[in-house]
Order: sequence, then C-alpha cells, then structure tokens
Amino acid sequence: MKIIIVIIFLALIGYILEQRRHIKFLNQVNFNQETRHIMVKHQQYLLEHQIDTYKFALETLGYSQEQINKGDYTRHEPSPEHLQKIVEEFQHNQSIYRSKNIQFETELELRGVE
Repeated sequence: MKIIIVIIFLALIGYILEQRRHIKFLNQVNFNQETRHIMVKHQQYLLEHQIDTYKFALETLGYSQEQINKGDYTRHEPSPEHLQKIVEEFQHNQSIYRSKNIQFETELELRGVE
C-alpha cells in the first residue's frame, strides 16, 4: 500500500514539474509573438513613412500623386508658400519618425532583443 502511495505521489510531482515546464514554454512563445508583433507594426510604420517621403519628394518637384495615378505626368511649379508648407510638414513627420524609432528601440531593449 505504501508503494502505491509513493508511486502516486511521485507521479503527481512529475506531472506538476511537467506543467511548470509547459507554462515556461508557453510564456516564451507568448513573449516571442509579442516581440514579432512589435516588429511587424514598426515595419508597417516604416513603409508608410517611406511612402510619405516619396509623396513629399514628388510634391517638392511639382508633381501630384493623384494626378500621376490618373495618368497625368505634367509638372506644376509649386509656389514658395506651398514649398514652405511641404517642408514644415516633412520636418514634423521626421520628428515623429525619430521619436517612433527611439520608442521602438527602447521597447526592444526592454525586451532584451538586440
């Protein structure tokens, strides 16, 4: 009878240890998925920023994205006021871009990802 109790007790200890190992594994998987989600979100932001940069370049040169999409490739000389507005908007977006990059790098450092 004592042997059966010892075997059951050892089996329960083994089961508890296996559950703890499985919990650690699931925590690591969850951590990796969250990290991957952060990286994907940042990559999407980088692509959006790159597209906006191309739009600003087109507008600075006097082209309109909407007109190009319609097949009109004519160049219209932008006014100095319009150029100033474009530059201010671009500088504002650049400051947002820098802060998002710092935020992304900080999140990765806090997670221990290099």
